[in-house]
Amino acid sequence: MDDSVSKIDDTGSKMDDGRSFADFFAEEIAPGLPELEEARKERLRASYTRAAGLAFVIAVVAGIAVAWSGQILLAVLVAVTGLLAGFYFVRAPGRKHRSALRDLVVEPLRRFLGGIEYHRDPGKGFELSRFTSSGVITGFNRAKLEDLIVGRYRDTDFRMVEARLRQSRRSSGKRKSRKVFSGLLCEISVPRAFSCSVLLVADKGSLGNWAVDLLRDKLTNLSPVPLDHEAFEERYQVYSDQPDEALVLLQPAFLDSLLAITNMVGRKALNCAFMDGRFLIAIPQDRNLFEIGRLHRSLDHAEEDVRRLAAEFTLPHRLIDTLHGERPALGL
Repeated sequence: MDDSVSKIDDTGSKMDDGRSFADFFAEEIAPGLPELEEARKERLRASYTRAAGLAFVIAVVAGIAVAWSGQILLAVLVAVTGLLAGFYFVRAPGRKHRSALRDLVVEPLRRFLGGIEYHRDPGKGFELSRFTSSGVITGFNRAKLEDLIVGRYRDTDFRMVEARLRQSRRSSGKRKSRKVFSGLLCEISVPRAFSCSVLLVADKGSLGNWAVDLLRDKLTNLSPVPLDHEAFEERYQVYSDQPDEALVLLQPAFLDSLLAITNMVGRKALNCAFMDGRFLIAIPQDRNLFEIGRLHRSLDHAEEDVRRLAAEFTLPHRLIDTLHGERPALGL
């Protein structure tokens, strides 16, 4: 999401004991930063040393290869192989820095944000079946999930994970892979009972919607739902198996809030669904989320980075406010 909306406002983020984010950062994060900053500088120097050493070794070996064989192509192959093999070696100090900063920040931040659970490796803690059966995400056969966040807010439970989904197939004897989705998948329990299924997808114009109608009808047996909300209908197409009940869920306040969330993440529309008592939403993001601690970035910027991380962790809170018919606090 944009930096302009990914910062926690001190007046909008309080622990149970009343501390602001600034107080939390000063008391629980800042004391560990000077030592970590010195370690970062050492690791940065180590990274440069490793890169220089790798370049020297590759140049020597490539020179020997040319002298021995007289083939420039062999030297190029040696250089490429050396670069690929040395990539992990050169980046090791950066990985250590990110891990050390994560160890310092994540556990205190998790407590500060109300005891959410964070799992770097989701394992089997997040199922994609609802997202595929609802039509929110389709057309993939390879999935990589990381950074699972589980919690409860306003008596509403949620799960959110970072996902990279691809379609891989063999064609003409070669395996081809295409990105289907990269970003966040979030499921939230809906604070009111419902029995219908509702799908919200980007409006693609009359021809595009006709094609989507065929696809969604085949997958989920849904039909279009007309809404009396011009701004929303300009960007979204809505389908349901029970249109009348769907209209009860899709109150104007919810539609306004969903548009605000959509604008916040810089998209025309987000694929969403109500199904089996849950609200499902897919939020495309190209960059790697939930990461802080670039080796070249001074920890003088740590408070800004931790605020951004906290904003990413609390995106489900804003979605839950949306389900309660409230406009989300975009300062979070």
